[in-house]
Formats: sequence, structure tokens, C-alpha cells
Amino acid sequence: MTHRYMPIFAFTLLLVGLSAGVLGLLGNNDDMWRAGLFVVLTAVPLTIVRTVQNSQHASAHQLAEADRAGYFRALDHVARGLLDTPAPPQPGHRADDAEQVAGNVITLRPHHWKQSGRKAQ
Repeated sequence: MTHRYMPIFAFTLLLVGLSAGVLGLLGNNDDMWRAGLFVVLTAVPLTIVRTVQNSQHASAHQLAEADRAGYFRALDHVARGLLDTPAPPQPGHRADDAEQVAGNVITLRPHHWKQSGRKAQ
């Protein structure tokens, strides 16, 4: 029962606290300003709790709508080719000299292209 009246109560507390705080600042009344600040700081957690509660409760219609939107997004991705496997990279050309051009990958163990042929005994 309290969850139904909590948003109204929190909003009223917030308005009263803001009004008291502004009137306390404009009228140079520190006690009123502090009371307004206290009321606002009391209303903010109530507002946060209610917002979190609302975000956690989803109706069947909202779940069906989210499922439908995800299905349409997947169809759009398939239509645009975003779900296809990417093409393999094109092979590059290996430099024969020991020093490579800046930006290329230098392997820790360079490949020896001309290895002597090993034979089983």
C-alpha cells in the first residue's frame, strides 16, 4: 500500500524542501535553509528507491515489445550483412632484409625460409 503513495509523498517532500531552502536563502534565515536541506535530503532516497522499483517491474507487454524490437534489430543486421563472417585478411609481402619498415610486426623468432631439409634416419 505504501508503494502507491510513496511517489506523491517524495515529490511533496522535495517541493516543500526546495521551497523552504530557497526562502531560507533569500530571507537570510539559516534555520529555514537547513530545514529545507534536511527535507530535500530525506526526499531524494525515496525518489531513488521508487525509480529503481519502477525500473525492475516489467509487464508482459513491455517484455514482448522488447523481444520484438530485438528480433527486428537482428533482421536488420542480417539484411545489412553485419552478422556474416568477415573476409580473411589478405596476405602481405615479407621483406627479405633484416630491418623491416616501421609499423610492420617483427617476430621474435624469424621464419627461416631456406632451412636445410631434414630426413628421418
